Amino acid sequence: MGCDLRYLFVALPRPAPGRRVFRPARRTSWGTRIFVFFVLVLAVGSIGAFLEVFLPQQIASLAKLEGSELQLARQQSGDVNTSVTTLWTDLSRGSIGLSDDQLATDLALAQRTEKSASDGLSHIQAAQAYMAQADGMPFQLHSPGFVTNDRPVLAHLQNSLNAANRLAGAAAVQIPIAQSMNQQLRSLSDLNNSLKARDWVGGARTAATLSAAVKLQQAPAANPETFLDPLWAHWIDATLAVVTAAQQLCLASAQNQAPLAQQDAAILQTARNQMAAAYGAAQTGAAAWQVKTVQPILDKVAHEAAAASS
Repeated sequence: MGCDLRYLFVALPRPAPGRRVFRPARRTSWGTRIFVFFVLVLAVGSIGAFLEVFLPQQIASLAKLEGSELQLARQQSGDVNTSVTTLWTDLSRGSIGLSDDQLATDLALAQRTEKSASDGLSHIQAAQAYMAQADGMPFQLHSPGFVTNDRPVLAHLQNSLNAANRLAGAAAVQIPIAQSMNQQLRSLSDLNNSLKARDWVGGARTAATLSAAVKLQQAPAANPETFLDPLWAHWIDATLAVVTAAQQLCLASAQNQAPLAQQDAAILQTARNQMAAAYGAAQTGAAAWQVKTVQPILDKVAHEAAAASS
C-alpha cells in the first residue's frame, strides 16, 4: 500500500495538439470569370438601354399625353371665358329685373359654363398627373423640358377656370332667386286684387302662401357667394313686410275689427312705399355693384387666360 501512494501525484502527459494544415486559396475558374463578365455586361447594357431608349420613349409619350390635355384645357378656358362674360353682361343690371325667358336662357348658360369649367379643370389635373409622372422618372438630372414650360401655363389656366367657375356657380344660384321672386310678384299682384275686391279670406290664404315662399329666398339672397347685391336682399325683406302687413289686414278685416284693420292698412301703405324705394335703390346701384364685385373676377378670368396663351 505504501508503494502505491507515491504514484498518486504524477502528472499525466498532455494530449498532442491537432495538426495545422495550410490550405492555399481556391483559384477562380475561367467559367466563373466569364459568367461574371457577361452578367456585368448585361447589367450595363440594361442600364444603357433604359437611359437611351426606354426613358426617352416614356417621356415623349407622357409629353404627348400632357400636350393633348393642355390643348383641351385651353379650349375649355376660351369657351368658359366667353360664356361667363356673356352671362354677367346680361346680369349686370340685376337678375331680378329680367324676364322669365331671359332668366331661363341665362340659367342654362350658367349651368353649361359650370360644366365646361369643371371639364377644363379635369383636363388640367390630368396634365399635371402626366407631368408628375414624367418628373418622377429615375436617372434624370433635371426635369423634362415640357414640364418646365407647361407648369406655369397650367397654373394660369387653373386660376382662370376657378374664377370663371365661381362666377358661373354664383349665377346658377342667383338666377333661381330671381325666377322665384318674379313668381312672387305675380302672386303679390293677385293679393292686391283680393284686397281691392275685399276678398279677405282669399287674400289671407294667398298672403300665407306668399309669405312662406318669400322667406325661402331670404337666406340664399343673403349668401355672398351668389354675388347678389345686398340692396336686392333688402328689397326681398321689404316684399316680405308688404305680404305680412297685407295678411294682417285681411285677418283683421275678416274679423270685422275696423280700428285694427285701419291701422294695418296704414302699415301696409308704409311697407309698399319702402318696397318701392328698395327696388329703385337696387336698380340704381346695380352698375356700381357690378363694377365693385363682379368685374374684378371677370378681369382675373381674362388676365389669367391671356397669361396662359402668351
